[in-house]
Amino acid sequence: MNSGHYVLFDSTNKPFTTYCDFDSDSGFAWTLIESLSLAKTKISKYRRNFRYDSQSEACGIDWSEYRLSKTRMTSIKNTPGSNYLRATCNFNADLDKGIVDHQDYLRVAFCRYNSLFSTSTSYTCAIADYFNVRGYSCRQCSIPIYFGNQNFHMYVDVSRATQTCSRLKIPDTISNEEAFGRYQNPNPKFRCSNSSTATTNWWIGGTVVA
Repeated sequence: MNSGHYVLFDSTNKPFTTYCDFDSDSGFAWTLIESLSLAKTKISKYRRNFRYDSQSEACGIDWSEYRLSKTRMTSIKNTPGSNYLRATCNFNADLDKGIVDHQDYLRVAFCRYNSLFSTSTSYTCAIADYFNVRGYSCRQCSIPIYFGNQNFHMYVDVSRATQTCSRLKIPDTISNEEAFGRYQNPNPKFRCSNSSTATTNWWIGGTVVA
């Protein structure tokens, strides 16, 4: 199958359009659930985590402002084979594989982190299948993922990752550095937050057999 825009049907049999990626991650297929520019992450409706319905209003996909409803995210997550959650930066559908490499990238199995719709001000140490921030990467490492609530989006606490969970030795970490969401103190060296137009993209997917 080719990467591109697809019409899917939710649990109420209503159609919706999203983007499906079959090329950027060998052996995986991904369905886009949210894509927001750094500027749009500051809007109150998008500061909430995935438990809350904060869908975008535009028809089609605007990579700077796109979010599915919770009902549609749940439909995708409940589809057989949807076993993983992924975050990328600046996914570009016009590129051959959507992303140039796997820098600033997160992939975690739902069996390791099954709290997509949980709400809390705290975090959990989740085992990431693969985690990369600013070029530092690890596999099967434990990272602090904040659940988020009605006031802030889920995110990885990069600063805390150096002190707890696997205590990763991430260089050049700044105070209160957050990856893939919230962005109270954006690090300009992180691709998702290096400009107001930089995008954070969240996906649900799973492995595929060729």
